[in-house]
Amino acid sequence: MEAIAISSTPREGRGKGAARKLRAEGQIPAIAYGHGIESSIPLTLDPKALEKALDNPYGANALFDLAIDGGAHHKVLVRDLQRHPVSREVLHVDLVAPDLDEPVVSPVPVKIIGKSIGVTTGGRLRTPYREVRLKAKPSDFPASVTIDITNLDHNDAVMASQMPLPEGVEPVFDRDYVVVKVVAPRGRKATEEAADKGKKKKK
Repeated sequence: MEAIAISSTPREGRGKGAARKLRAEGQIPAIAYGHGIESSIPLTLDPKALEKALDNPYGANALFDLAIDGGAHHKVLVRDLQRHPVSREVLHVDLVAPDLDEPVVSPVPVKIIGKSIGVTTGGRLRTPYREVRLKAKPSDFPASVTIDITNLDHNDAVMASQMPLPEGVEPVFDRDYVVVKVVAPRGRKATEEAADKGKKKKK
């Protein structure tokens, strides 16, 4: 993942009053802290530049190259993005500098592609999770977990442990779980169960 450039300027004053004044001037208050930053840095962000930077395939997992007044640079993640409940305008942003050599855990969306042969013949597609938790270094997170369901037939499933993931990325779970499954039609399922019972009686 290539870091997305975002610029900022240092700001004076802390607290709600200073933040309200800054927003009234059309700017967004932010703060940067974390690995390699000795003390938290209050910042000002341009709202248009921020929205443009946030419009990326990686969403909340994007890695940003934060430039402070054209000087110091820090690799950061956007955390605790506060928006107005009605207008959805950004009110405040926390920018956290991670240790790029240490893995972190974060949710990643699941993307289903293909047309299942099981669905084509009457099965139902179950997708219990829109996102899954992955563990990886900050720069290794994929934009999404893409699962091709083309070859899934009735009662076939893809477990979390079977997801196609890039090198260095692993799923996080206490117990393996179904990410996507093709459920057989009720009529066919009943027929198959009856056939299995018949086979057992003959034995």
